[in-house]
Amino acid sequence: MKKLLLVLLTALSAATFQSCGKGDPGPVGPMGPAGRDGEDGVVFYHTADFTVDAQDWELRAPNNKPNERYFRYEFDYKELTEEMCNIGVTNVYHIYNDGYQNPLPSTKYHSYNQDGQTMYYSQTVDYEYAPGKIIFIATNSDFFTDEKPETMTFRVITHY
Repeated sequence: MKKLLLVLLTALSAATFQSCGKGDPGPVGPMGPAGRDGEDGVVFYHTADFTVDAQDWELRAPNNKPNERYFRYEFDYKELTEEMCNIGVTNVYHIYNDGYQNPLPSTKYHSYNQDGQTMYYSQTVDYEYAPGKIIFIATNSDFFTDEKPETMTFRVITHY
């Protein structure tokens, strides 16, 4: 008896679900509110390239904090609005001479010879931004700052 009831319930359920979704479409609903400038739903983006020449990197080295030595360069970036900073997503890429791009922050490993000995260090390249400004930062793991970083080009893409 239980099996017969189960079979009947299963058949009834299948028939009910199979009939869903068929029939005439209903009337069109009312029009929604107008979008911002008629373009809501569109992703806005802004792209800009910046180059920091080797001689332009500025050293930041607090006298009482020898392990906080790094290079930076700040650009005015009036297109980076408060709205973009508050609700957007900003991605920055280091563009190499061969056209390849590497997302920031990025850490690369280097070596050099000193007095016949190979020395190793890493360099981290990062960025900070606020409305109207963007700063690029290069920090060596050994905090060696006698030489400025190489010329670097960056691509900034902001979506909002």
